[in-house]
Amino acid sequence: MPIDQETLIHGHVAPGFEAVREEFARNFTERDEQGAAVAVTLDGELVVDLWGGAADPTRGTQWGGDTRQLIFSGSKGILATALLLLVDRGVVDLDLPIAHYWPEFAAKGKENVTLREVVTFTARMPAVAAPLAQDDLAYPEAMAKLLADQPQESDPRAEGILYGPYATGWIVAEVIRRVDGRRLDQFFAEEIAGPHGLDISFGIPQELEHTVARTEYGTGFRDQFSGYFTSEDPLTQRIWQNPIPFPEDEEIWNRPDRRFTLIPAANVIGSARAFATLYGILAADAARPYDEEPVLLSRRLLDEARAPRVRKVDQLIGVPMVYGGGGYRLRTNPRPGVDGDSFGHDGAGGSANQAWPRARAGVSYVMNRLIALGPDDKRASSIVKAVAESMAGLGIGSGA
Repeated sequence: MPIDQETLIHGHVAPGFEAVREEFARNFTERDEQGAAVAVTLDGELVVDLWGGAADPTRGTQWGGDTRQLIFSGSKGILATALLLLVDRGVVDLDLPIAHYWPEFAAKGKENVTLREVVTFTARMPAVAAPLAQDDLAYPEAMAKLLADQPQESDPRAEGILYGPYATGWIVAEVIRRVDGRRLDQFFAEEIAGPHGLDISFGIPQELEHTVARTEYGTGFRDQFSGYFTSEDPLTQRIWQNPIPFPEDEEIWNRPDRRFTLIPAANVIGSARAFATLYGILAADAARPYDEEPVLLSRRLLDEARAPRVRKVDQLIGVPMVYGGGGYRLRTNPRPGVDGDSFGHDGAGGSANQAWPRARAGVSYVMNRLIALGPDDKRASSIVKAVAESMAGLGIGSGA
């Protein structure tokens, strides 16, 4: 059946990017998409700006150009950017002990743990050990105190890399609060989102809740986590059941206490346009001459932040991971294409937000139906591939 793009897909693509529109439409007709948006900036110009589908089927709300979406662990890339701004200003050193900024963190033998270890998931601090309820996630300062009061994980599987959904965010947010005086959400709003006109935020003000799409689980989404959510292994329980990130009640991530509060590593909300713009700024900063004034972060810092620092398989979940020195997630298999040295962070359910320095481009794909990772979900990979092939066809980034 031919795709009626005029009624299904809204927005525009620049000449040469028509294949991106085709793949985006196929996500709806062939890949179980519900509502989504994709945006690409190139040297600051929005060359792809597409959206379609339902933002909230329960209210009959359609996705619009300004619709915002929760990106779950994609939040970690935004968190890294906020922290790196303080590093660039000389306020924070990633290799100093966290206790230098937050003395209480030294308790239980953690006096030498650094921020660099925390943002690369090598600090052996993947989760709060004390029993938590779902409602506890809304109190970042209380979660930070619990982390300060506990020792590092002693389980040998914590050696190397051990990923967790929340703890990194609480630690970084508390350091930012200690050194700057502002909470992470306020700091990001005043220092990054506001000055650059980005509709991205940690949580969302109540008056903007109507702009946020409703998240739902797709078929098979929770099944991929069943082994972690039901395991009797104590380490797995501490990380993936305390509390379960995706409980059976999918409505939990649409509740006001998830949308209006600060969950640093998990509840960044924004539009595809804004994420593409932010990562486009970072891509350009990473590609500019060293003696040129950056828009956001210096070239020297970004060289360090996106250089592979940890390349390990998480022994608990069996997933290969590559993190740069500043907390951005990198490609596990770098390649010579325009997107080969991308950095950013993906999010549970399928979102992708990336900076492509070779093209000075930012790429964002966000959606509200969460689908299992891997072969069951080709939505993001098809979009990224189409963007890369379109740029190659136009000769963009080929000389970088």
